[in-house]
Amino acid sequence: MAIEPSDDELLARWNKILADGDQDKIDAFLAEVDTHDAAREARLTRPGALGGAAEWYAASGIAVFPCRPQGKAPLPGTHGFKDATTDLAQVRAWWTATPEANIGLPTGHGFDVIDIDPPHGPLSVLDLRDAGLVPEVIGKVITPRCGDHLYVRSTGDGNTSGILPGIDYRGLGGYVVAPPSIGPNGVRYTWARPLDLAALGVKAA
Repeated sequence: MAIEPSDDELLARWNKILADGDQDKIDAFLAEVDTHDAAREARLTRPGALGGAAEWYAASGIAVFPCRPQGKAPLPGTHGFKDATTDLAQVRAWWTATPEANIGLPTGHGFDVIDIDPPHGPLSVLDLRDAGLVPEVIGKVITPRCGDHLYVRSTGDGNTSGILPGIDYRGLGGYVVAPPSIGPNGVRYTWARPLDLAALGVKAA
């Protein structure tokens, strides 16, 4: 599972190209983005893509467990985050049996997640930032409903719902659904900023 340019990186390049005002560079960048998006979609829709991603997480030292296809609930017959593992044989067995299973990642072990849901969450997180209460972000996911998952280093804290309107905290005893899983609306979870594996003390597979 190759780490591609993040949305943040692409946006930074786009802003620089716009500032330069070179139409040829603008056209070339837009063509590059179209090619990038088409290649990513082709790769993610091929058979076994979710299983391949689950194996990549596990091989990188990030425990996974299967969730219902296009859902958040643990796959029937499993015990959710309590079953999470980096054992590749077990991961392959799960996704061989259910290739379309979404990918769950337990929080509280290396990383926690600030869960931001619209419509109120984006404004609430600005209040948290202004108060200096948002730790260093080591990864960012765009959710199918246009929310954000901000990955931060683990604090040892548990889950907290409703810190502010639209803001939940996923720590010990919690989990999130990870890219390239698919939401009930058919939209994928996507990395806007790839998870900083070095910050977790693990290496990409």
